[in-house]
Amino acid sequence: PCVTSCPTGARQTRMAGIGDGDPKACIGCKSCMQGCPYDALYINPDKGTAEKCHFCAHRTEQGLAPACAVVCPTEAIIPGDFDDPSSWVSRLKREHELVARKPEAGTGPNVFYREVGAAGIDPLKTSDAGGHLWAARHPGLELEAREFDALEKQAAARTTYDVAHPPLWGWKISAYLLTKAIAAGVFVAAVASGVWPLDSAPSGRLALCIPALALFFLGVTSLLLVADLKRPERFFLILTHPNTKSWLVRGTYALIAYGTLLTFGLAWSWLGIDALSLGYVYSLPTMLAGLISAGYTGWLFGQAKGRVLWMQQGLWLRLMLQSVAGGAGLLLLLGRWLGFGEVGAVGLNGVALVSVGLLLFFTVFVGQLAPKGRAEEYARTLALIKRGPYAKEHAFIGLFLGMLLPMVLLAFAHPLGVELAGALILVGLWSEKSVLVRAGQALPIS
Repeated sequence: PCVTSCPTGARQTRMAGIGDGDPKACIGCKSCMQGCPYDALYINPDKGTAEKCHFCAHRTEQGLAPACAVVCPTEAIIPGDFDDPSSWVSRLKREHELVARKPEAGTGPNVFYREVGAAGIDPLKTSDAGGHLWAARHPGLELEAREFDALEKQAAARTTYDVAHPPLWGWKISAYLLTKAIAAGVFVAAVASGVWPLDSAPSGRLALCIPALALFFLGVTSLLLVADLKRPERFFLILTHPNTKSWLVRGTYALIAYGTLLTFGLAWSWLGIDALSLGYVYSLPTMLAGLISAGYTGWLFGQAKGRVLWMQQGLWLRLMLQSVAGGAGLLLLLGRWLGFGEVGAVGLNGVALVSVGLLLFFTVFVGQLAPKGRAEEYARTLALIKRGPYAKEHAFIGLFLGMLLPMVLLAFAHPLGVELAGALILVGLWSEKSVLVRAGQALPIS
């Protein structure tokens, strides 16, 4: 997964099946670290690039054992070639019951363990709620999440040998999810509500304001993405050395396409050119680019095999609905200033009501959306949001303030209530994005 998710091809697989990397191509986006279900990668604090054990490839390629196997006094680490039926490791595999870590992640692991206790290789069966022997844990919700999880599962084994694992992605990624949703949703909601007609150009201030608003939030999204990199000066490598299997690259292409279409629309409106009268030829591709820009993060998160909450089925659709709701919420909040008239107000009211209602439906059935083969991990992480340390924020801000109360206000359709509903939808979206990012990283994966 780390090879697939890396946007610049910095992660590679050698001919022997060993995972390795090119530090010169790494931009420090941490996608590979989220993609690894074994928590094997880390950021070099001096170089700002992702690294991991590469099985001493410089030795194994010359027929030598890796250094860890050489220095082990009891030969507990046994390297070898599984493709050679006469090798020691092949005989061990045939003659003993060997187990691997997380085969359900679909990585085809080639590291096997003999006579190992389940708690020794499965972090779900241990708890560090009692603290570590060799590292201080970071205070905050992540610590509360682990303590809650320990009470829920009543783990018999205690984690004693570990290091602290602070979250890889923080508020910048949460903010990026929000600003990207608004940027994509402004145009989509405008078209869906009739504020931006499909078959003609809008008139007056709207022709300038809708693409300008979308471009503004798109620009903020880009700044947040670059700011979160450990090597931001290398961002251009996504364009010059792209790994097109990574949804970070595909999403970048979608954002560029969407931004280009919005720029054309803004320029044409500013110059008073009647090109926007093409209608469908402009509006439909722009709306499609907006929806892909909103939803690609769902497929990007699906490549994060280490974060099961993010792998939930249909996350891309949920992100698209959040985008439409966020775009409609912003337009409703600014409706008095934008002046899109009674017809546009009714249309936006309907779009916001439907999208928020569908999001509420999604939330009710989110427990049924576990990724294949990872149901136990998914349920454990989801419990943090339903009953654990994120439950109050999710229930009060995400559900009540962000969904239920706006639906009531939209149903009454009073102008002040509609504006308040728009603001509350945006507040609820921020909370939901933040909880998704934080809860998804709260439980240990190694």
